[in-house]
Amino acid sequence: MKALIVSQYGPRAASSRTRVFQYLPYLKDHGVDVDLVVVVPDDLVVTGTSTGILARVNYYLKCYLRTIVAGLRCAIFAYKYRIIYIQKVLLPFPFPELLRRSRQKVLFDFDDAIFTTEAPVESWLARIRTWRHRSGLPRMLKSSGHTIVENGYTGNHASKFGANVMVITGPIDTTHYFPAESEPTTEVVLGWIGSRSTTRYLEIIRKPLVEIKDRFPEISLRLIGAGDFDLKDFDVEHIPWTIDQEVRDLRTFDIGLMPLPDDPWTRGKGGYKLLQYMSLGIPAVASPVGVNIEIVDDGVDGYLAATDDDWVERLSELISNPELRTRMGKFGREKMVHRYSLQKASMKLLQTFETVAEG
Repeated sequence: MKALIVSQYGPRAASSRTRVFQYLPYLKDHGVDVDLVVVVPDDLVVTGTSTGILARVNYYLKCYLRTIVAGLRCAIFAYKYRIIYIQKVLLPFPFPELLRRSRQKVLFDFDDAIFTTEAPVESWLARIRTWRHRSGLPRMLKSSGHTIVENGYTGNHASKFGANVMVITGPIDTTHYFPAESEPTTEVVLGWIGSRSTTRYLEIIRKPLVEIKDRFPEISLRLIGAGDFDLKDFDVEHIPWTIDQEVRDLRTFDIGLMPLPDDPWTRGKGGYKLLQYMSLGIPAVASPVGVNIEIVDDGVDGYLAATDDDWVERLSELISNPELRTRMGKFGREKMVHRYSLQKASMKLLQTFETVAEG
């Protein structure tokens, strides 16, 4: 089977790394001949982090032009492929309509609630991006007919536009993310992984963390990839995120943290932090928001915490009971292998490719 895969980003971006790049070896090994188009490569993403207005405008213009080029390739060369798999790319008009009229087999994947907004829209660039998402997503859903999403919340939205929806959460490569033997220590490390833009979610647990530190002076807080975040009486350790050192750094956590506010954007998140923690045998405490409720079996392989008191109580139990941490970590690891692993998801994706191509 020959397939064209159009990826929103390169492998440094978590969404494209998990929803495209980690599937490629399996697809190749099972007879899928892939032509890959990356709309926004890693080196271009770096320029997009600039705070200068001209640099930002230049970045968005380049991204838009590259999106048009991807649309042209899909429309002109569609006849060469049995299936086109588009990951999160919102092709501008008229390309979705051209694909629909060509009767090409298109599979569309998106992993965030891009039909809503992540934060209050302030800049005119953000308003343009929001408009593109809200107008472009329905066009893609109508033109594809088949859609893969990360959870039921985004799946419900996709189904409104007549798409055949499949849910694949994550997935997580459990052969790469696996527990490592470690020497027991008296220090307990609370850990979080994320980005500068999601660091604000840690504010949700600022008060519980301060109270926990008063109860357990020996604990420490380790943040991977975070922006500025300081905490009273904590010597917060900030570790830059790198793809090569990610697993090694995560393995230093004793307890994983995933606080989230409950809003339309966060309900569409895929819970990837939880998949990482649990695959590594790290028990986690998470807000009961969106897919977190599906991933965590509260009290069995992790904890859900809705209030400040919940966070303090659940963290206290895990900090004071290493046997509980070990037991929950073991159950979480087993769940990842059997339900959320890349190996399971790869088989599911290949079956979907075959079904869509033959449909």
